[in-house]
Amino acid sequence: MPAFPGTQITSDCGWGCMIRTTQMALAQALVVNRMTRRWRYYARKQSQRNGLGHHDPFYDAQLEVLKLFEDCPSAPLGIHRLVEISSADNPSKSAVGRWYAPSEVISLMKRALRQSASPLTSDLSLMLAVDGRVIVGDAERESRAWAKRLLLFVPLRLGTSSVNPVYHDHIRHMLSLGTCLGILGGKPDHSLYFVGYYGRNVIYLDPHVAHEYIPISSWDEPSTTVDGVAEGQKEKRHKHPLSAYHCRSLSKMPMKEMDPSCVVGFMFRRKEELDETFRILNLNQVVDVDLGPGEGSKRTRDPLFTVQYQETTEFDYIGETSEEERRQALEHGFELL
Repeated sequence: MPAFPGTQITSDCGWGCMIRTTQMALAQALVVNRMTRRWRYYARKQSQRNGLGHHDPFYDAQLEVLKLFEDCPSAPLGIHRLVEISSADNPSKSAVGRWYAPSEVISLMKRALRQSASPLTSDLSLMLAVDGRVIVGDAERESRAWAKRLLLFVPLRLGTSSVNPVYHDHIRHMLSLGTCLGILGGKPDHSLYFVGYYGRNVIYLDPHVAHEYIPISSWDEPSTTVDGVAEGQKEKRHKHPLSAYHCRSLSKMPMKEMDPSCVVGFMFRRKEELDETFRILNLNQVVDVDLGPGEGSKRTRDPLFTVQYQETTEFDYIGETSEEERRQALEHGFELL
């Protein structure tokens, strides 16, 4: 890839995996938004067998999505753009070659999304929940009263040093929802993108596989075709670069091996989707729902976060902690402060 500004570094190997998994989640949101959740990638040879030919219905749309994340300075959501925003925020701190925290990358992506002039991103907004609370009023403001789709990311803590078993069902319930974009997590200093589950295992995509950068604008040249063979190179077949953005098989790992610090993502097209998603999660004991003073609340035993429908001041969060709450916290390895 082109070197990052002010450096000779042409790779993000060893430090960029959190950026890559965040890009994966954003790309999934764009695919669902523009191409529907039912869309599936087919290699070009398989597409021809299925009668789709070179230009299947979403081939061009897929390329436009990929261009947003291309490894070049002009890509609105590319790694060069995120590094540029980070450098502008803190010129004294190197933005290249260092590890990024999940919330930091999501904040950078939010700004890049706002600055993007692409029609593909014009109807998207992004919100990062803080302090374990999703404030519905903030969601309505961020989405401009639901004139835009809302990408909601919620940081989670699933235990102290390892994932507490009481959260295994919570993970499955979230990943089973059509509005869920997956979970950004992994292992310490090893970010992965969790997209599903199988029993007590989570299914993930791993960004730790390096590929040679080939500009998308050159993909239709003969030397990069998947079925054709470049003149004078008949002994060597070339895979189409598009195949590098997809994988034939997925990986899985036990939930207990996940890093307990992670971020779950959702995409909502309208408020009704948000309401229904959190209603289901509340019924399955995953989240608390606070309807506000006089309206009541729906508490669960081991909530991952709280959905708050009525805004309150920070002083409303302060209250006496019951003995039952203290007992539950100690039981799960937490300390109430």
